[in-house]
Amino acid sequence: MTGRSSRRAYATTVFLILLVCYGYFMPKWADWGANSRADLVYAIGDRGVLHIDDYHENTGDKALFEGHYYTDKSIGPSLLALPFYMVFKGIAALPPVDNFIQSGRGIGGFSDTLNPEGEGIRPEAVYQGLALTFMTFFAMAVPSAVLGATVFLFAARFTPRDSYAMLLALAFGLATMAFPYSNVLYQHQIAAFGAFVGFFLLWRVIYEQASLNWLWVVGLLFGLATITEYPVVPFLGIIFLWAAWKMPNRLALYRVVLAAIPLGLIFAAYNYAIFRTPLPVGYEYSTNWQDEHQTGFMSLTMPSLERLYGLTFSPVRGIFLMSPFLLLVFPGFVWWWRERKDQRSAAVVSALVVIGFLLYNAASVMWWGGFTVGPRYLVPMLPFLALPVIFVFNHWLPKLWGKVVIGLLVAASLFSVWVLTIGGQAWPPVDVWPTTFELMNAHSPLWQYSLPLFLQGDIARNYGIIVGLRGLLSLLPLLAAVVVLYFGVPRLFRRYDRTQPAPQLNRAAGGTD
Repeated sequence: MTGRSSRRAYATTVFLILLVCYGYFMPKWADWGANSRADLVYAIGDRGVLHIDDYHENTGDKALFEGHYYTDKSIGPSLLALPFYMVFKGIAALPPVDNFIQSGRGIGGFSDTLNPEGEGIRPEAVYQGLALTFMTFFAMAVPSAVLGATVFLFAARFTPRDSYAMLLALAFGLATMAFPYSNVLYQHQIAAFGAFVGFFLLWRVIYEQASLNWLWVVGLLFGLATITEYPVVPFLGIIFLWAAWKMPNRLALYRVVLAAIPLGLIFAAYNYAIFRTPLPVGYEYSTNWQDEHQTGFMSLTMPSLERLYGLTFSPVRGIFLMSPFLLLVFPGFVWWWRERKDQRSAAVVSALVVIGFLLYNAASVMWWGGFTVGPRYLVPMLPFLALPVIFVFNHWLPKLWGKVVIGLLVAASLFSVWVLTIGGQAWPPVDVWPTTFELMNAHSPLWQYSLPLFLQGDIARNYGIIVGLRGLLSLLPLLAAVVVLYFGVPRLFRRYDRTQPAPQLNRAAGGTD
C-alpha cells in the first residue's frame, strides 16, 4: 500500500472497530441521565412540547418549573438524537416491528438482563428500549467512532509509523472512559468530539494549509460542544485564541463564529421558552441534589488536593488507575516540547485543556459523578490527554522492553475499563460520597462490584445475548467481528490498490496522481 492509502486503511479500521465495539452493547437500564435526555426527545417527537410531564417518572434527573417537569440536562445530545428518533418511529410502525413490540416477548437471553425490581417486559418499555438503543447508536456511537479515527489522524502527523497511531487510537477508544460513554445518551463524548475534532481541523488549516471552508465545520462543532457541555466553553476559547494567534489570516475565523451562532440561538431560545432566561439554569430547579448545586457557584468551590487525588489516583475514581497507559502523557508532553518546536503552541493548548479540566473538576463538590465509570466529567479532555502519548510510542515501541511495558499498560487499561463497563447491567454504584482520603481509598468499584459480576457471567446486555449466548460467551461475536475488521479492512485496501493503474499510467491516460 502507498503511505496515503495505508493511512486511509488504518483510519477506516479504527472507525469500524470502535463503532462495532460501541454499538455491540445496549444502554444501561434505569439510567437517569440517559432517560432524562431521551424524555425530551420523546416529548418533542411525540407531543411537540418541551416539558417531559408524560415521561418523567423514569428519571430523577429533572427540573420542576411552574408546574411542569423538564430535563435539567444540556440539549446537545437530545438535539442530535431527535432526527434518529423520528426515523425509528417510522421503523417501529412497520407491522413486523410493531407486532414484536406489542407481543411482550423477550429475545434470546434478554430476559436474564432485566432489573429484578422492574415491571418486566411491557410494550411501552420495549418501545422505549429499542428507541433509546437506535438513536443512541447514531447520535453517540457514530460520532465517538469518528473521534477515535480523528485521534489516529492527528497522532499520525507525529509518528513515522501509522501503526503506532492506530494503537494509540484504539487504546484511547477502548481503554479509557471514552468506551463506556460512547454508547450512552450523555454529554461527555459529544463535547470531546466537538472540541477535539475542531482543534484538529484548525491545526490542519494552520499547519497543512487545508481549505478555509473547514472553519465552517469547526464553528458547527464548537457550537455543538457548547450546548452539550457548558464547562468546555473556556477551553474552546483557548483553542480559538490559539488559532487567532497562529493563523496568518485571522479574519478568516469569522467563519467559526458565524457557524456557531445558529446552535447558540436554538440553545438560548430553548432555555427562554422554559425558564424565561436564555441562560442554562436547569440545575437551579432540579428535584434532586439541591444541596450540591447550591454549594459555592453552581457546585464549584476551590480546587482541593483530596479531589485532585480522587480524580487521578484514588481506587474509587482515579483515571490513572483505571487507564494506567495514560501515565505516559507526562514523558509524552516533554518529548513533544523537545522534538517538535514548531508544534509547541499546540502542545501548550493540549496541556492547558488537561490541566484546566483537572482543576475545574477538583473544585466541584460533585467531582466523582455519581454512579458511573471513572470521573466522567473529565471525558472531554481525554483526547487531549491521549495525543502526547504518541511520542512515547515513537521512542519505546521500537525496543523490546518498550513493547512489553506499553503492552502491559494497555492490557491493564483494557481490563479495568471493560470490566467496569460491562460487568453488570447498571453503572457501578458508590455507597458513600467519597469526600475524604479515607473514603476514596475504602471503595473500589472495579474489585468490589464490577469484577465479581463479570466473573459470574453477568455481562451487560448485548447482541450476543439476543441470539442466545450467555455470559462471557456473548462476547464471542464481538471478538470475531473485531478480528475480521482488523485483518480484513487493510486487505481490502491492498486489493483495491493492486487493481488501480500505476500513477504513471494514470498520467499517461490523462488522470491525476
